Amino acid sequence: MADAALVFEKELPRGKFCIYQAKPFFEFIKVKQTHSNIVLNESEAHDHEADGIVGKSPTPKVILTADCLPIILLGEKEHAFVHAGWRGLHNEILNSPLVKSIKPVYAFIGPHISAPHYEVQPDFQDNFSLSEAFSEKEGSLYFSLSIMVKAQLNNYYPGIKIEEAGICTFENHNFHSYRRNKTTERNWNVYIP
Repeated sequence: MADAALVFEKELPRGKFCIYQAKPFFEFIKVKQTHSNIVLNESEAHDHEADGIVGKSPTPKVILTADCLPIILLGEKEHAFVHAGWRGLHNEILNSPLVKSIKPVYAFIGPHISAPHYEVQPDFQDNFSLSEAFSEKEGSLYFSLSIMVKAQLNNYYPGIKIEEAGICTFENHNFHSYRRNKTTERNWNVYIP
């Protein structure tokens, strides 16, 4: 399952997370992402509108990003793979009934834009009550997707173990970043169960 576009790889407690700069050359399940809070079971997910996939089959799952968060959640037997931008987090995609049904005990947060590069307008704060996710620098307001997603995960799933790639898609040119250069290219995030 390798090709020249592989830019990141991480072994997880169960399975592996990889990122390709272009479409990988193997079979996978992918949804049509819409920045929603819709999560589908893998049997109905392929090319349907959603931003998360839940399943337990060994078929790789794909989520596309260009600054948003790719998040893998592992339950005892099943897994969920979620695309979460600010809209998904605002609409509580991580607390969707299907994600809750797997009883997540572990989460991995893949590369995404970091707070110093995610400037927002003051009225954006109305979307989130967690003030710790916001910071101000030289009169500009910034939002941390990472702080927000970790707070939500800890709230929804007390005791969950969370790991993070710690890589900013804006800063690291191995990854596509919409905020950096308005690219139409996407990072092909793959979870291989």
